[in-house]
Amino acid sequence: MPVNVLSRYYNLDVYLAPGPDQVNRPTIAVRVSTPPAAGVTIYRHLVSGVETIEYLAWRYYGDSSFWWRIAEANSLQYPFDLRPGGYINIPGANDLGTVVRNRSFG
Repeated sequence: MPVNVLSRYYNLDVYLAPGPDQVNRPTIAVRVSTPPAAGVTIYRHLVSGVETIEYLAWRYYGDSSFWWRIAEANSLQYPFDLRPGGYINIPGANDLGTVVRNRSFG
């Protein structure tokens, strides 16, 4: 069961668990919520009436599948229920990963 390197489930153990039909299938264990790492820039965002958490992830990170980073930065009980006029924290994208070139061709 491949898990994308940018997924919040990356590096978690995969277990076999029986489904309703008693056939074992790969399953990822429950993941503990983690706040943004120390040193990550946090932006305050004023929520408008039409924004969703997926839209904000796309706007700030270029990928709506990173909605969970915003949810964890705000301890949201129901992350899809943003309140217009309220402020939420958006972790900066600077810790999403960088490309380092350490070889030269010449």
